[in-house]
Amino acid sequence: MQFQYEQGVSHDSYTAIVDEETFKGKAVFADSRSGYGFDSNFNSAVFSTTSGKIVATLFGDKNSTMRCNMTYADSSGFTSVGGVGVCQHSDGRIIDVMW
Repeated sequence: MQFQYEQGVSHDSYTAIVDEETFKGKAVFADSRSGYGFDSNFNSAVFSTTSGKIVATLFGDKNSTMRCNMTYADSSGFTSVGGVGVCQHSDGRIIDVMW
């Protein structure tokens, strides 16, 4: 399996090649939250939090799919820091991913 990613602002893009089938899809934070609040000095602030858990669905050019659950090493979402994950192919195969 070959696996590539492209870091994005609102999502990352994944490309994988498995058995001569090319899969492409978007990866998003599974649990990101943002809101509006006040700091200790009552100044308004916008906040965003996430655990670094990422979900993705990739669609193959031969009609297969893969669902991936990733955990980035950096919870702020910087893909280049590394991470681990697992993808399940629509035929049932489980593929471990690490970068």
